[in-house]
Amino acid sequence: MKPLHWDAINPFTGKPFTWDDPNLKFINDIGMYLEPGDPGFVPYPSSTPSPAQPKPKKRNYMASNPTPDPISELIAAGEDLYDGLVQHAVACEIKKNTPADFRADLDALIAAQNALAAAEGAEPAAYAALRTADSNGKGFIARAIKVLSIALGNDWSAEWTATGLPDQKVGIPSTQDKRFTALNGLAAYFTNNPGKENAPLSVTAAIATTLHSAVSDARQGVGNALNLTKTRVLARNEARDAFRLRFRGTINELEQCLSIDDPKWYDFGLNRPADPATPGQPSNVHATALGQGRVLIQIDGARRANSFNYYKQVIGTDTEPVKLINTEGTQHTAENLPAAATVQITVTGVNDAGEGQASEPVSVVVT
Repeated sequence: MKPLHWDAINPFTGKPFTWDDPNLKFINDIGMYLEPGDPGFVPYPSSTPSPAQPKPKKRNYMASNPTPDPISELIAAGEDLYDGLVQHAVACEIKKNTPADFRADLDALIAAQNALAAAEGAEPAAYAALRTADSNGKGFIARAIKVLSIALGNDWSAEWTATGLPDQKVGIPSTQDKRFTALNGLAAYFTNNPGKENAPLSVTAAIATTLHSAVSDARQGVGNALNLTKTRVLARNEARDAFRLRFRGTINELEQCLSIDDPKWYDFGLNRPADPATPGQPSNVHATALGQGRVLIQIDGARRANSFNYYKQVIGTDTEPVKLINTEGTQHTAENLPAAATVQITVTGVNDAGEGQASEPVSVVVT
């Protein structure tokens, strides 16, 4: 119960109090009003409901022709677009992105991508050569320590310092860099102390020098391979950026020539802008067994998708994918799956235009 002031507004109705208000009381000529919980409080009628909010309009997705990001997709889309240019460039009066100019930029990208792939492909051989050279050096160091320990002892002392072994330890160094240094030190030591060499065990200054040079050359080979790859990446990226501009510019030029429902769009490997566009294919689908018959499904999403359909197919049981759920979330935990079964997971995007292409299936063994 609270006191009533002359200009009081009823906090429950938002309007001034009236004399016939059932919760208005006068006690000893003092105006009071009852609150919920006070004896005799009469609930107020519900306020007039607010008008129903209009339902959000469905978004009409029109087909778009985005420039692909993955190089392989960009090249494939470029080939399709080139084929269309060969057919229709004259009729469409293409001036800025002629078939010849388009082909030149596409071929430059293909060549740059192939050069990068070749450079990356050469790296494993360079690393293998380094591992072999380092292994040979490691074997020499082990033999040299065994030979020298007869005269210098098994424990580190000042006499071992001249051998060049790092970390003041009698043993094979733990890293490649340190083994490289040790080979150089042992080559110098045996050169200065030829009486400590043991030719039958292949422990000589000449062998140490040869092995040190082999590691040095192999290290240089790895460095050269990495530098070549870096150079090829920069060249590929430059060719990619140039072709992306060409690809986009060609589509922009086609938009000036073709109507949104012209079937010629398909000859270029493109979507007609007038067509409803279902979602793109979900990317980076991962399925992780969580135990107790559960599998966590995670995706990166899909272009134009409002929600996602998650499917499972138990190999040997389900003849086709079985829908688990439709949800806006980019992850879902499938439950009650049979233990030890192999399950294939696929995901599709959904929007007003329908369901898009399913993701590539991923397999997981249920635990």
